[in-house]
Amino acid sequence: MQYSSLNGQLIPHDEAKLPVDHIEFAYGFGVYENLKIRKGIVYFIDDHIDRLFYSAKIIGLGHELKKDEIKQWIHTLIEKNETQDSNIKIILIGGKTALDALLYIFILAPKFVEKKEYRDGVKAISYSYERFLPQAKTLNMFPSYIIFKKAQKQKAFDAILIDHKGNVTEGTRSNFFVIKNKTLYTPPIAQVLDGVTRRTVIDCAQKNEYEIIEQDILFKNMFEYDGAFFTNTSGKIVPIQTVDDTSYPSITPEIKNLIHLYDNYLCTIYAR
Repeated sequence: MQYSSLNGQLIPHDEAKLPVDHIEFAYGFGVYENLKIRKGIVYFIDDHIDRLFYSAKIIGLGHELKKDEIKQWIHTLIEKNETQDSNIKIILIGGKTALDALLYIFILAPKFVEKKEYRDGVKAISYSYERFLPQAKTLNMFPSYIIFKKAQKQKAFDAILIDHKGNVTEGTRSNFFVIKNKTLYTPPIAQVLDGVTRRTVIDCAQKNEYEIIEQDILFKNMFEYDGAFFTNTSGKIVPIQTVDDTSYPSITPEIKNLIHLYDNYLCTIYAR
């Protein structure tokens, strides 16, 4: 039997339910996080919980939760489900008062990017859309859901979102970078979600003598750079080969090197 957690109480997953008249959930008044477990290690647990709290603050979602108790609930859930390689989803749903907030934690099947996608890169589509409150990871995901479905129908890994000025912002579930020689360019943090993988890739790159520049990136100029890639929790660094009907000549060696460096960076942090 698989178990989930509701405000710290372990319950059978099938019992992790909400009433149909829960208005806050129906209106998307909630925030969430996706974490990954690999070989029993929960990656960047503090960063994810901090961002959960930050997202809640942005949308005015009150709660009485503490970081240490959530960390304990996560580890208890992992132990109860006897899992070593999984993804974890945390959903914090607002209520009429802070005491009414609900925190669900549950286990999902792990997501892996295929080796050939790291080697050859992935396809992406472009789509004009600007997320509301982009720095908050909210349950208001309907537009991103529809856009991602369009990407899937075209056998694309994700969609690249473009704002009203023609600038790339992010993917529907990824952050976005382009690269020129050993300089990484990424959209300004005020315009996108502060992804945990984005943040740690930047840290890794800076420690390995890559320059990082946050600036607007016009979609029409994307292919003036040497290459591009997505970052997210499950895929880490995912090279982009094709956007719509235009392709990069190849995956630049600097992106392949950065993938290798980031894997070593994670191994160093978690000493495995």
